Amino acid sequence: MKAAVFSGPPGSWPGKPLAVEQVPTPTPGPGELLVRVAACGLCRTDLEHLKEGMRPLREPPLILGHETSGTVAGAGAGVAGFREGDPVLVACFAPCNRCSYCQEGRDNLCPNADIPGGNRDGGLAEYVVVPAAGVFPLPRGSPVQESAVLADAFATPYHALVGVGHMRSGESVAIYGASGGLGLAAVQIASALGGAVVGIGRQPWKLERALGMGARAVVSTSEFPRPEAEVNRLTGGGAHLSLDATGAPEMIAAACRATRPGGRIVVMGYGVKEVTVPLHRLMWLEYAVLGSRTYRLADLASLLTLVEQGQIHPGSIVSHRFPLDQVNQGYKMLEEGRVLRAIVIP
Repeated sequence: MKAAVFSGPPGSWPGKPLAVEQVPTPTPGPGELLVRVAACGLCRTDLEHLKEGMRPLREPPLILGHETSGTVAGAGAGVAGFREGDPVLVACFAPCNRCSYCQEGRDNLCPNADIPGGNRDGGLAEYVVVPAAGVFPLPRGSPVQESAVLADAFATPYHALVGVGHMRSGESVAIYGASGGLGLAAVQIASALGGAVVGIGRQPWKLERALGMGARAVVSTSEFPRPEAEVNRLTGGGAHLSLDATGAPEMIAAACRATRPGGRIVVMGYGVKEVTVPLHRLMWLEYAVLGSRTYRLADLASLLTLVEQGQIHPGSIVSHRFPLDQVNQGYKMLEEGRVLRAIVIP
């Protein structure tokens, strides 16, 4: 089969691009499925793998890709409930279902999780082998290729908004980073669930998409470098719930200045820099500042119900499609901010 292989070391990309080459087609073991890949999404986390070497990361060579959809092509021993040809979505992790986190219903924190594109080969290939525990049937009528982005770009903000932020219909929701794939998906989810959404982002053409996905207002950081005053104005004194999809310290600080007393601030974006937040605001205004990591498998199941009901449309954030041979071009355009969400079709 053809696959895009990252041979490392971290930091060598783009000077040393992913090599699209022939590799052996994997065979599913006990509890595993072989999936014929219909599409695999390109995510900024992949760029961190390429440039910084995030953990958990199996030592290269490694096939990246953790947003995968396709059809069942084979099954290992002990797998039931799937037939060859079934359209499926591969979650970005499969928990062990044995550790204390899994037993508490927080399988997104499982330290033993199998992670396609992380500690096992992922979906930037014609076929991928994954644990059946992390595979979901796609809703009837859902487009198989575009549905790949549900596995991260939609499920991750769903968990942040609902599982962590406990968003309620009628609340004002400020989404920082509403001009990126996860942020735009968050706009669509929060709007579908009855939120009054304000999207904050940098690029006007992407913010126009946010309005088309249900945002009631948008704030451009090109026009308002410190957007909190405008967010406070639009929300009547601050949002009930502020979601950061950027990982940028200045945006998280802005969220802390534009969330109403008693509100919640959920940090979903990945970043490594420190954030300075005035302690008196946390105490006096009784904010809850919460981190959000990927999602629970139960969140993905609930999200797929919304897709089946026609409330969520995964294809709405897919702006570019690339053949496998152009995967490096896709990552480069993602790095430059020229795509919303891109998928690779092997």
